[in-house]
Amino acid sequence: MRKTLFLLIAALVVATLITSCDRNSHVLSSGEMEDILYDYHIADAMAQQAEGGYVKNAVAYRAAVLKKYDITQSDFDSSMVYYMRHTDQLHTIYQHISDRMQDEANKLGANSMSAGVVSGDSANVWNGEKSLVLIPNEPYNLYTFNLQADTTFHKGDQLILNFVSDFIFQDGMRDGIVMLAVTLGNDSVASSVTHLSSSMASSIQIADNDSLGIKKISGFFLLSKNNSANSSSTTLQLMSIHDIQLIRVHPAKNSGPSAPTTPSDGRIPVNPNVPDSERMKPAVMR
Repeated sequence: MRKTLFLLIAALVVATLITSCDRNSHVLSSGEMEDILYDYHIADAMAQQAEGGYVKNAVAYRAAVLKKYDITQSDFDSSMVYYMRHTDQLHTIYQHISDRMQDEANKLGANSMSAGVVSGDSANVWNGEKSLVLIPNEPYNLYTFNLQADTTFHKGDQLILNFVSDFIFQDGMRDGIVMLAVTLGNDSVASSVTHLSSSMASSIQIADNDSLGIKKISGFFLLSKNNSANSSSTTLQLMSIHDIQLIRVHPAKNSGPSAPTTPSDGRIPVNPNVPDSERMKPAVMR
C-alpha cells in the first residue's frame, strides 16, 4: 500500500515538473495572450485602412502592440509555440477574443437584425453560435450547422446567410470556406460555396425558386490548413466569424393592380377613372 502511494506521489511530481518545464517563464499567461491577440485584431483592421500598404503597416502596428504590453517578439513567439502545442488552451483564448469582437459589434449596432423579426416577411432563424473562431488545427478548423424547417417556412422562401469574417495571419495563405445547403421538398439539394481570404462582410443566398418547400438547412465554416512548404506550424493563423445571421425571406406577394379582363358577354370593360365626357368621344382615325 505504501509502495503504491509512493508511486502515485512520484508520478504527480514528475507530471508537475514536466508541465513546469513545458511552460517556462517566457510563456505568456492565457489572459496576456488574449489581450495581445485582441489588440492584434484591432491593429490588423487599422493596417488595412491606413496608407502605405497592409504588410508594412501590419508589421509596425503589431510591434506597437508588443511595446504596449512590454513584451519582446521572442517571448511572443515562444508563447505561440507553447499554445500551438496545446490547441485546447489556444482555442479557448481565441473564443474569448471572438466573443469580445461580437460584443464590440453589438455596441456599434452591427447585429441589429439578430433579435428576430426583420420585417413582416423575413426573420432571422439562425440557432447556432453567433460568433466562432477557427484555427488550422483539427478539430478546431471546422464548424457545422443543421436546421430543420418548421411551419413558419413557406414555399418559395429565400435564405440569406450573413456573416463578418476577420483574419489574423502572421504568414501563410488565407483560405476560409463557407457552404450553405438546402434540402428541398423533393429531396433535391441546392448549395452555394464561397471562399474567404480577407476581413469583410459576406453573404450567401439560396432561393426555393420552384416552390418545392424547404425541409432542411445545413452547412459549415472551414479554415483550410496551409500545406505550403514555406508556412510555419507555430505562427498565428486565425479566422473569426461573427454577426452570423440566417435570414428567411417569404416570397413577395403580387399586390399590384390586376389587369382588366374582358366580360363574358364580349363587351369592352369600362375604365372608371376616365370621365364620361372623354369616354364618349369618337376615336380619331390616323
